[in-house]
Parts: sequence; structure tokens; C-alpha cells
Amino acid sequence: MAGEITISRQELYDLVWSKPVVKIAKEFGISDVAVGKICRKMNIPKPGLGYWAKKQNGHRVRQKPLPKQELDLLGSYTIRKALEPIIEPESETIQKHREFEIKAENKVIVKSTLRNSHPLVQTSKAKLSDPHTDRYKRCSGGRGCLNISVSKSSIHRALLIMDALIKALSKRGYETYLSGEYQWVTSVKVGGEEFNFRIQESSKEIPADNSGKGDGYYSYSRMYNYIPTGKFTLQITNFYWGTKSISDSNKQKLEDKLNDFIILLVKAAEVKKQMRIEQEIENRENEIRRQQEQEIRYKREQEQQMVRELFDNAVVWNKCSLARDYIAAVQSHTYEDSDRGELDSWVQWANQQVNVAESRLLHQIRA
Repeated sequence: MAGEITISRQELYDLVWSKPVVKIAKEFGISDVAVGKICRKMNIPKPGLGYWAKKQNGHRVRQKPLPKQELDLLGSYTIRKALEPIIEPESETIQKHREFEIKAENKVIVKSTLRNSHPLVQTSKAKLSDPHTDRYKRCSGGRGCLNISVSKSSIHRALLIMDALIKALSKRGYETYLSGEYQWVTSVKVGGEEFNFRIQESSKEIPADNSGKGDGYYSYSRMYNYIPTGKFTLQITNFYWGTKSISDSNKQKLEDKLNDFIILLVKAAEVKKQMRIEQEIENRENEIRRQQEQEIRYKREQEQQMVRELFDNAVVWNKCSLARDYIAAVQSHTYEDSDRGELDSWVQWANQQVNVAESRLLHQIRA
């Protein structure tokens, strides 16, 4: 039997802004689509596409505030957690790609030589002949070079893998190119979605001879040395909603997993597309909600204005009534015959002013 968890609107809001929805879905044992639907029911804004990429790369990101809770919104939601993890069925598109990639004749073969290599690989080979090396003993070629971050002794292997992968992607209709301001991001478009990827070699941390000297970040870098392990990881660097990398393992080298990486790109494209569709749905619903709230505010303001006018007009009407009583009282008073003409003129003028005021009020009501 599935367990249950009740989460408040504030708690879910804090959660979706702390980690990608895919990770939250796994924790709850439901699909990421279900998490999105719950957020829409509770009017909880979610991070848009590119939010986690920007945040991971150190860019400033804006967190949308949680809107005030309307009376008809859910304050909490009970989620039924599955005992077994939810396994989303593969779409027909992914199944077709998988069937294609597992065929022996479509296996990506990594050659032993860079003869007739792809132009991007040729350029990168030249740039990596005199590479920059970081503290992890990993080399990079900088501008105009494929995103390869490996030890000097592993450059040749990394270029061979990149050459095989780029050619295989091109054969399937996916062209690889360099992007970014300084042309050092390796990118490919799959299913209309852009992905950045790289090959990186892991390093092993060992104590340095001068360990213990100083303190702080820079002393930490002196306390440890790094030794390349020869273990490669091929990673999508701008995808945050599921599996995004494959690596060397004890049983299988990265060279034998390139078809799996292509399938990974296709799956990532579908996820990105679905996320974009959900984002568009959420944006439309938010716009409808915004328009409804604006209309409610407008009607409320209109009614408040009408109430103010009602009481203002009532005050004027009351003054008109008082003015008529006053005019009548003046007329009933005994005056000398010599003052009668002047009194009649004043009464006529006063009645005219009251009539104009009452007429103006009645005209406003009819309008």
C-alpha cells in the first residue's frame, strides 16, 4: 500500500525552488508531470527553463515570490507515495531511437587514429598541443576548442572519442558546433533543443607535502595534490532534470557507451520539450489568473467609487432638502412691502440653484 505525505503550500514552494522538479518527483515517488499539476492547483510558481543552469554557473537568478493565497486555493496537498519508484514509459520516439542504436551496424566505433578527423577535432588537437593546465592536472584548449578537460596523457583518447561522437551525431542529423561568447562551449541541437556537452577526466585527491600550512581556500589547494585517474565522463552540462552523463566503468569503457549517450540526448530533448510545454501552460494559466484578479480588483474599485458617490450625492441631496426648507421658512416670514420685491428675486434665485443641484444629481444617476 502506498504511503501518504501532506505538504503545505509554503513547503512545496520552498521545495521546488531548492531543487529540480525531477528530483522532487523521485522523492515523492510520483512523476514530474504530477508535481507540475500540483503546483498549478496550488498556484505555486516554478523555476523556468534555464534557471538551474544559470544558478549552477554562478549567474544571478530571480526567484518568483509565492502569490497570496486566495480563498479557493488549496492550503495543503496529500500525496500518495508509491512504494516502488515511478518508471515513466518511453515514448515511441525514444523507443525508435533505442531500436536504431542497439543494432550492431549502427554501433559508434572509436578509431585508433585521428586521420581524416572532423574539422572541430583537428582545430582542437592543434590548440591542445600547448594546453592550459588547471590544479586538477586537466588540460583545456580555450577559445575555439572542444570542451575537453583531461590530463595531457589522455588528450589523444579524448579527441578520438569526440571525433567518433561528432561524426555519429552528424550522421543522425545532429550537427555539433562551438557556442558561447568565446566559442569554447561544445553544443549540439537534438529535436530542436540545444545541449552543451564535454568530456572530463576525474582526479584523485592526495595530501600534499606542505599540508597543514595556512588556512582558507587557497591553502586548501596547497594542502592537496591531484592525480588524474584516467576515468572519463561524458556529460550534458545544461540539463538538470534527470540522467545527464555516462562514464567509464570497471566493466565498460566510455568508447562502448556512445550510442547510450545519443539516446540520452534524445531523451533529454523530450524532457526539455515537455518542460517547455508545461512552462507555457503555467504561463497561460498565470496570465488568465492575473486577468481575473485584475478584473476583480477593477470591479471592486468601481463599486467602492459608486459607494463614495452614493454618499456624496446623499449629502448634496440632503443639503438641497434643507435648502428648500430654509427657502420656505424665509418666504413665510413677514416682511415690509418695500422688501418683498427683493425677497421674491432671492427666492427665485435660490430655488433655481436647488433645482440645478438636484437635476445634476439625477443626471449622474441616469448616466
